[in-house]
Amino acid sequence: MITFKNIKISKQVLEDGIPLPVMYFEDETGQDWYTLRDKKWQGENSFIAVGADGFISTWSDNPNFLTLSEGVSIYEIRPEALPEDVSDHPYSYENGEFLKFVQPAIEVAAQQKSTLLSQAAAAIAPLQDAVDVDDVTDEELASLKAWKKYRVALNRLDLSAAPVIDWPAVPE
Repeated sequence: MITFKNIKISKQVLEDGIPLPVMYFEDETGQDWYTLRDKKWQGENSFIAVGADGFISTWSDNPNFLTLSEGVSIYEIRPEALPEDVSDHPYSYENGEFLKFVQPAIEVAAQQKSTLLSQAAAAIAPLQDAVDVDDVTDEELASLKAWKKYRVALNRLDLSAAPVIDWPAVPE
């Protein structure tokens, strides 16, 4: 099985002193990617590319289709070992094991709060403009007040209770 850790761009190919648009990759032990791939790849297994952050960035049945760059590591794996939902969820790969990334509930709640605050700001802006130019209807004024109360309620939420949060109702 091929293991190629911490890719580095090793040399540039020259032809008559002119650089060619070809890069060579070597790993932290000095192995050349192309030599290793050509000598060891039997065409039976799959490959994953793992970024310096530990997360799988690309995968393929053919190592020629991987995205190679500095700091990436390549691992040959059995095709059945690749999680079925790797396209839908981020995975890391450590010591031969796939680990599904689960975002902490408080981070999910913070993202949701941010999205809702942005929506509230977008609703409030034109209503506030109508107030500012003295051209507001009673209906717009009521809507503005409802959206501002909603925004205040969002800002007062205790996200440490995530994932159980009593989200305020969105104004109509």
